[in-house]
Amino acid sequence: MSIPADRIYSLEGKGLKLTTAEDIAPYLEEIRALETLEELRLNGNTIGTEAAKALADVMRTKTTLKVATLHDIFTSRLKDEVKESLIAICGTLVELPNLIEVNLSDNAFGPLGAEAMADFLSKHTGLQVLKLNNNGLGIHGGTTIAQALIACQAECEEQGKQPSLHTLVCGRNRLENGSAPAFAKAFSALKSLREVRMPQNGIRPEGIAELIGGLSDNSGLVVIDLQDNTFTHSGSAALAEALVKWELLEVLNVGDCLLGSTGGRLVVEALKDRATLKSVNLQYNEIEQDGAIALAESLRSLKALESLELNGNRFEAESNAVELIKAALSENDLDDDILGSLSDMEELTEDEEEEDEEGEGEEEEEEEKSEKRKKEPTTGPKTASDVLEDDLADLVSQMKDQLNV
Repeated sequence: MSIPADRIYSLEGKGLKLTTAEDIAPYLEEIRALETLEELRLNGNTIGTEAAKALADVMRTKTTLKVATLHDIFTSRLKDEVKESLIAICGTLVELPNLIEVNLSDNAFGPLGAEAMADFLSKHTGLQVLKLNNNGLGIHGGTTIAQALIACQAECEEQGKQPSLHTLVCGRNRLENGSAPAFAKAFSALKSLREVRMPQNGIRPEGIAELIGGLSDNSGLVVIDLQDNTFTHSGSAALAEALVKWELLEVLNVGDCLLGSTGGRLVVEALKDRATLKSVNLQYNEIEQDGAIALAESLRSLKALESLELNGNRFEAESNAVELIKAALSENDLDDDILGSLSDMEELTEDEEEEDEEGEGEEEEEEEKSEKRKKEPTTGPKTASDVLEDDLADLVSQMKDQLNV
C-alpha cells in the first residue's frame, strides 16, 4: 500500500523525549493542521504517559488514519507507565474506522502491554496488519493476544463479515509451547491469514505441530516464517502435511529449526507439490545427503524459485547431491545464484560416518546377493517379492552410479 507523502506525518528516528503534554504540544499542532492524515510515524522517540494521552486525544479526530507506526516509542519508560500509555493510545485506535495497520514492535511492554491492547484487538474488525515483534510478551502475553484475535473473529461473525486480519508478525517474544494452543485456535478461527512471521520464540515440536495445524486452515497463506524454533520429526511431519494445503505459498522460512535428517526429508519431499514457491530457507537443519537428493527431485517442480538457502546442513558443498540440485535448477532455466552460500556445511561425526559406512556395506552386500540370484537359473516364474527385490537392487545401483559411490 502506497500512501502519498502529503498524507504522512513523521517524527521517525528523531530521538525526541516527549514526557509531558507540553513536550508534545508543538507536534500535535502540526498533526491537527493536516486535513487528511493517513499514516502517522512516531517510531524512534520516547513517549511518556501524559504525552501519550494528549496524542490520543488528537489522533481521535483523525478518522482518515490508516497506518499507525508506533514501534520503539517507549524506551526508558517504566512498565506501568507504558501500560497507561498503551491504554490511552489503543482506546483511540479502536475508534478509527479506516485503520488497517498497527506496528507496536520493539516496545518492551511484556504481558502488561498485551492486556492494555486486548480490548482494541478484540473489537477492531477492520485491522489487516498487526506487527508485534520483540515485545517480550511471553506465554501469558502471547495467549492474551491470541484470545483477543479469537474474540475479534467472533465479533466479525456477529457482524456478518469476514475477518480482515491477513498479516501477523509476532517474533522474538518467548511465546514457547504455552501460547501455541491459543494461537492455533486463533489461526483456525480466522482463516484469513496470508502472512505469518513468528521466528525466535522458543516453540518446541508439540507447539509447532499445533500452530501448523491452525495455519493449515488458512488456504490463502503466502508467507510463513517460523525460523529458529524447534521442529524435529513431529513438527516436520506436520509441516509436510500442511504444505499440500497452501496452494498460494511463496515464502517458506524454516531455517535453524532442527528439522533433522528424517524430518528434513519429509519437508523437502513435500515441496514438490508447491510450485508457487519463490523463496525457501532450510539452513542449519541437519539435512543429510539423502535429503539433499530428495530436494533435487522436488526442485524440478519449483520453476518460480528465486532464492534457496541450504547453508549449515550435513552434506558437502562439493557433493554429488549439490550437483544434482544445481542440475535441477538448470533444468528450470534458473541461475546457480539462486542457491545461497554453502560455506558453513556441517560435517558428520566419526560415529555417524561409521554408521553410514556400515549402511553402505550392507547395501553392497545385498546388491551382490541380488546379482548372484539373477545369474542362477530360475525354476519358475518370479513372484511379486522377487520383482520388488530386483527393482530395489536396480535402484540402489543407479543411485550409486549417480553419486559415484
